[in-house]
Amino acid sequence: MTLVGDAAHPMYPMGMNGGSQSMFDARVLAWSLAHQDDPVRALARYEELRREPLNQLVLANRELGPEKIIALTEEAGGPVSEEHATAVSQGYKQLAGCTTAVLNSRDSWSVSPVSP
Repeated sequence: MTLVGDAAHPMYPMGMNGGSQSMFDARVLAWSLAHQDDPVRALARYEELRREPLNQLVLANRELGPEKIIALTEEAGGPVSEEHATAVSQGYKQLAGCTTAVLNSRDSWSVSPVSP
């Protein structure tokens, strides 16, 4: 048995974290199951692939994730610089593995359809 999405990741419900991580979890889980004959080994591989990146993302989420920009704006009594906002946003995207460079350079998690 394994958990995916909101059930697996104790994150604040902001920035579509649960929904986006659910989709990513499902893709990695399907990939792991498709590439291992033994389901127990597949689940272990899924956990191996997701644990550390998700731990980092959960910790960043506790610091407000991308919504940190809103908190910084409120604290400053007005807008933060575009440079600072971009740095916060890009840092979170990097942790989530969602930068354009990362998405375009990594192997696909796609699974070939099974023939009937």
